[in-house]
Amino acid sequence: MPIKIVTDSGANMTAGNLGSCQLEVAALSLIQGDKTWLDAYAGGSEIYVVTISSVLSGSYNSAMQAAKIYQEEYPDALIHVFDSKSAGPAQFLAAEKIAELKEKGMQFPDLVEAVSDYLENHVRIFFALKSMTNLANNGRVSPVVAKIAGLLKIWVYGWAEEGEIKPLGKARGEKKTLAALLRTLEEKGYRGGRVKIDHADNFDSAAELHDLIRKKRPEARVDLGTCRALCSFYAEAGGLMIGVEI
Repeated sequence: MPIKIVTDSGANMTAGNLGSCQLEVAALSLIQGDKTWLDAYAGGSEIYVVTISSVLSGSYNSAMQAAKIYQEEYPDALIHVFDSKSAGPAQFLAAEKIAELKEKGMQFPDLVEAVSDYLENHVRIFFALKSMTNLANNGRVSPVVAKIAGLLKIWVYGWAEEGEIKPLGKARGEKKTLAALLRTLEEKGYRGGRVKIDHADNFDSAAELHDLIRKKRPEARVDLGTCRALCSFYAEAGGLMIGVEI
């Protein structure tokens, strides 16, 4: 039976292979996604689940409930659900780390401990947004902040702390925004680790940030990706989400 890594659709990933592991993606379109999660677990003897932050969605609770049901049916299965306390590219980095550790032969309990530490202490998610209307409408940020940003036509950048979105500053124009974002990454502990940049229909800004990071940290591995439906809704047109190892 395969080793499975399971994410929700907030991870901006598609089902397939990740290293020697089988990657499954559960949709977040259902309020109670038990059937979706169970379908994603099916056939797995060793299953690692990485959900979007429990502060932002009920995905974690649904995944936990489905894991309990699955283990009742398959008591020998090993399954652990990680609350990423994040989203998008940070979930991607966690899934990638799981696959990497399995390639090295790490066993279930040690891997759970290692990835828990990785998520808690070494992965952060940052953002740069042109609009925060959808975040404000869904209670994720202050409507006042979102309105000011929209009226002044400025970017807002920040990060997620314990799963909650925290704006850290604002800037006018792409160059100033990306420069400020790079400074913020380093202020928060970035020293050349892994980076995944997902964009919402804004490849040019994502590529420019990629080049800025690589110029400052030539050793860094920086990859680009696109936001899928859920992350695109919150990042809105032009937004960037950046998963970072610190």
